[in-house]
Amino acid sequence: MTPAERIERLRREIREHDHRYFVLADPIISDYDYDLLMKELQSLEAAHPDLISADSPTHRVGGAPLSAFPPVRHPIPMLSISNTYDTAEVRDFDRRVRDLLVDTDPPAYVVELKIDGVAVSLRYEDGLLKSGATRGDGVQGDDITANLRTIRSLPLGIPVEHPAFARVEVRGEVYLPHTRFEKMNRLRSERDEPLFANPRNAAAGSLKLLDPRQVAERPLQAFIYFLRFEDEPAALAANSTLDSHYRRLEWLAGHGFPANPNSRRFDTIENAMTYCDEWEQKRDALPYDIDGMVIKVDSVRLQERLGATLKSPRWVVAYKFKARRAVTKLKDIHLQVGRTGVVTPVAILEPVLLAGSTISRATLHNEDEIRRKDIRAGDTVFIEKGGDVIPKVVEVDLSQRPADTQPFDMPSTCPVCGSTLVRSDTEVAVRCENTVCPAQVQARIEHFASRDAMDIDGFGPAVTEQLLAEGLIHDIGDLYTLTREQLSALERMGEKSADNLLRSLDASKNQTLDRVLFGLGIQHVGERAARQIATHFRSVEAVMNANPETLVAIPEIGPAIAESLARFFHNPIHRAIVEKLRHAGLSMTLPEPAPRPPDTGMPLSGKIFVLTGTLQRYSRDEATARIEALGGRVTSGVSKKTDFVVAGEDSGSKLRKAGELGVSVLDEEAFEKLLVTDDAQPSQMELKLD
Repeated sequence: MTPAERIERLRREIREHDHRYFVLADPIISDYDYDLLMKELQSLEAAHPDLISADSPTHRVGGAPLSAFPPVRHPIPMLSISNTYDTAEVRDFDRRVRDLLVDTDPPAYVVELKIDGVAVSLRYEDGLLKSGATRGDGVQGDDITANLRTIRSLPLGIPVEHPAFARVEVRGEVYLPHTRFEKMNRLRSERDEPLFANPRNAAAGSLKLLDPRQVAERPLQAFIYFLRFEDEPAALAANSTLDSHYRRLEWLAGHGFPANPNSRRFDTIENAMTYCDEWEQKRDALPYDIDGMVIKVDSVRLQERLGATLKSPRWVVAYKFKARRAVTKLKDIHLQVGRTGVVTPVAILEPVLLAGSTISRATLHNEDEIRRKDIRAGDTVFIEKGGDVIPKVVEVDLSQRPADTQPFDMPSTCPVCGSTLVRSDTEVAVRCENTVCPAQVQARIEHFASRDAMDIDGFGPAVTEQLLAEGLIHDIGDLYTLTREQLSALERMGEKSADNLLRSLDASKNQTLDRVLFGLGIQHVGERAARQIATHFRSVEAVMNANPETLVAIPEIGPAIAESLARFFHNPIHRAIVEKLRHAGLSMTLPEPAPRPPDTGMPLSGKIFVLTGTLQRYSRDEATARIEALGGRVTSGVSKKTDFVVAGEDSGSKLRKAGELGVSVLDEEAFEKLLVTDDAQPSQMELKLD
């Protein structure tokens, strides 16, 4: 099989797996196998740049961050839809439509779920994604093409069966499913970053990021609900069934777009309204947010005939569901201390049923939020589920406020250990800086044992609290000293449960270095950052001794993470905990990847490279892929075994180390020659060592 044939086969397979995973929710291969396919495609494209295509799956993420989003004008305005909360107003909409179409048969309607997301528009030319934009003011939006490319449910290319279908515009909603939103907020909480209020805000904030590489880390999805051909008469002549909006939704699904499967066509407005009522009752069963239903005239020709007002199309109306909220009494405001010392006010509520669950607590976020809403203990409050997921206090019923309520004042000392609370000038969070505060210790132990960290089954809050109260543990380093006798003596912990917990503890010793780093609970260091750091340094000793300058040289590790990591390991208490874990037998190193078998047919076979500084023509990942495609290997540190150091702008200590060891240093021009010629012998660049 030629490289071109293999590349095309890989692209087809990856596109199919993307569609099955992100659109059909029916994956047939593991994440590991998928990553292998993608890595092979990246390597082949790096080795054969002439075979790279605009719709390749490798183009989901790429390019430097933007300084701003260029404005883009919509060919046809993205008008807002008229809203109604009343069935009588829906019937009035139907009456107005029939009055305007008095000389035609009564229109059919298509009813769709109203996704609570962010409206976007995408244009395809000759089957390839050309551009994408936000709605903006309806006339002009922001060009977010690079960010929309990262959404794997959106095709980068579509088949073109007829010249009339060569240029199309589609519109839809970008959204976040509940489970992915919750995980994203959980990770933000672990890094002490502000939480998103609801999935829609999270999606909107993600699309506003100027770096598409960051957007790619957000699990965004989309539903497409609108299709327009640049040459509408030719498209309808080629396929007359496309006069139907419902048929256009089927066309979108057949061409790889994520069209919502719950759209239906009805001959009467009464049947359409019945369908709306059904979904208002069962909306909780959906894995994403909807806030109503959209009712559209089915015929595209009739839509054009009906036209629009200055604000809204006349052929569509949104039937909004009633806001789901509950009224209850806010009994008290408690303070909750997290593992990094952040003190969060929490509303203690009289239990109330809301959206299928009983709510007795709700976060109040921070002191500023409480003051803005003037929330007080004793108030009668309205609560909602943010994005129908997270309980929040949205409003105070001032008419029910008791005369003796007092404004909330954040205490000056920690409610658990009594240490002075600190608030910096750069964040709204208030912190307890006592690292041995019992609440922080318990939260850190629970985090360490959690599924995404060391995955120690059986270490819930109740067990952790008992162990701390009995003085059997003082930090995560003590977990591995526990005995069967100590555990079985705990309340509600028999010998069988003790044995299971000990087995789980023993199994956790085999977790990889990145999980250990994540489990330590270092501020700002989430799962992905821990993987990057572990892969780069490969031992906990190297991480502990790294300085911020060395850390920020790692891709995706910014100053906040670097400073937090260095500060954490500068603390002798934390270093002592790491020593306990090492003594217990935890994995504190990451083995070097197995060396590739020698391939004398590849020009860089057996050569070891180190990359430093910023290259103008390649990202770090692209340079690595090019080297590996030619048989070379990239490592993180300079040693006597290193053959070449590739030095870009702002090279640091690795360049100095290369000079000390006599390792050949290539500038970008010499590196480029090495990549494109098999027998190039690049000259060593002049070393500028201070």
